[in-house]
Amino acid sequence: MLLVAMLVAGAFSHGDSWVVVRDDKSTTMQGDMDDLRLARRHFREIGPGYLWFRRDGKEYIVRDGSVIKTIDELVAPQEELGKTQADLGRRQADLGKQQAKLGQEQARLGQLQARAAMRQAQRDMDGERPNKQDRDDEHEIGSMQHELSKAQQTLGGEQEKIGREQEKMGREQERLSKEVQRKVEQLIEASLKEGTAKPVN
Repeated sequence: MLLVAMLVAGAFSHGDSWVVVRDDKSTTMQGDMDDLRLARRHFREIGPGYLWFRRDGKEYIVRDGSVIKTIDELVAPQEELGKTQADLGRRQADLGKQQAKLGQEQARLGQLQARAAMRQAQRDMDGERPNKQDRDDEHEIGSMQHELSKAQQTLGGEQEKIGREQEKMGREQERLSKEVQRKVEQLIEASLKEGTAKPVN
């Protein structure tokens, strides 16, 4: 069974946890895997669509659909941002492959340069002057090196740009996470006051 879980970073001030169990595959949570296991053990008994939370060492369940809907709306921007971050990660992986190819080209070019230098050294020892072929080879190697340098600069610029985007998104993810935590805690407090949160053993 595939379990899709979205983890909301951060923690309540009292070290409490919460898990929204939407169905047998999808959850949103703030806590650890033990919390997820504790929350999901009620699924067979009460079915999908509930909020499990722990407060001061006690476990509670809320089956209010409006609370679940509110939490889903709260985490939706985080989920969208997560997808964008995943896309950026794929772009970075593609750039890494291109960088590896450029590295191979650079290695091949280095071999050509080494061979050309050895030929030139041999001619110098023999007292020979460079011929047209030597000059043509040197020009071609220089052109190849120029093109490779340009390609590497372009890739470096792209990677730097992605790095800045990832940093910006990381800050936004942190901001959203704190906002979700604050609002979910308010929902939990309200459910405890209104009695919609039922204690479980």
